[in-house]
Amino acid sequence: MKQTLLKVKNLEKFIEKHGEDPFISQSISKMLDYKIAKYEGEIKRLGKELKVFERAYGMKSSVFFKKFSEGKIGDNMDFIEWSSIYQMHNRLIEKKIGLEGKK
Repeated sequence: MKQTLLKVKNLEKFIEKHGEDPFISQSISKMLDYKIAKYEGEIKRLGKELKVFERAYGMKSSVFFKKFSEGKIGDNMDFIEWSSIYQMHNRLIEKKIGLEGKK
């Protein structure tokens, strides 16, 4: 990670000194678009898995997770899996928003 941050900082210094470079700008945009698309695909896949649990247990994932976190429902394997998928789904949404520059 430190190597990547160092490269980004060097790139920032380069752009500040020499101005906008269309090739660099386009390359960065393509990398971000690629990663955002990957996150979107994974978010969609996990969302489908969440829907299966929601239909099976008759409650939205957000409601389930609140109850589960508060210890108000059991801790059977389905609930542990549901909780994990819900948390992964939310982390990916946060990462995607971060890459989009919305946060």
